[in-house]
Amino acid sequence: MISWERKALNFINQTSRWDKEKHISSFLAFSISLVKNLVEADIALQLEFEDENTAKVKNASPVFLNDIVLNPDPVRKLLYKHAFKSIYWPVIPPEPENVFPELLRALSSAVIIPVNTEPHNSVIILGWSEPQEFSQPFQECTETIRLRLKEILTQSQQQLYFQGIAMRFAAVLHTLPHAVIFINNDGFSGWVNQQAADLLQLSGPGEQLPAILSDAMTQLRNKTTNTEEIYNTAIHLFSSPDKSITGWEWQMAAPAAKTYRVSCLPVTSQQVNGRLWIFEE
Repeated sequence: MISWERKALNFINQTSRWDKEKHISSFLAFSISLVKNLVEADIALQLEFEDENTAKVKNASPVFLNDIVLNPDPVRKLLYKHAFKSIYWPVIPPEPENVFPELLRALSSAVIIPVNTEPHNSVIILGWSEPQEFSQPFQECTETIRLRLKEILTQSQQQLYFQGIAMRFAAVLHTLPHAVIFINNDGFSGWVNQQAADLLQLSGPGEQLPAILSDAMTQLRNKTTNTEEIYNTAIHLFSSPDKSITGWEWQMAAPAAKTYRVSCLPVTSQQVNGRLWIFEE
């Protein structure tokens, strides 16, 4: 006897492990493939509403279904008709009720699972070549899976969105002519652009541990000709109310013989609490 409750828990457990261990970009594809295996479907896919005129198949198993494009209007009408609840077809109806003839060809049974997320809505479609009964325990299982899939879709979209923002800001910061160093107060995260990596003689730009950055900045300070002045200014900086400074001069000894105007600014938000250092020649 099939334990649908156990299958639902299996889905939650496996997707939770993937969430912690694997890359987010393949999270959704893995989750849909896992659903297909757990319910022993012959096809499984995501139909995403890309805009008002386009719904495209993604993360399909078998993969030849990927990139099929459908008119989203009939799909939306079907979802509205069923109040955006999962639709169970023990026997796939003929057109026009079956709005997926390109996807469900040669299949006997199907389940359509709406997953409402913004900015794009998605539908997960499962299909079987043999007739299915879709018992109440099965429906409870798919409802649990639907809720978890909604979490996965939302999480995937958010992380990919923030990854895109991070890449854009990193590209901007890497093109600045100044050395930019950020050290978070959490003791675990820091960041430098290419100019800062060169200045501090680090292996490369990007994420760096605060301890490594602090040590590199200490070594840089020790190469200055006004080390004592810098040290005394630093004491006043960290004891001042606003804990910020601009126009602070670090005069480098030979062979560099450069003078940097240094700014140190606090960076505080709900997610970030640290210091931004800017070295300008």
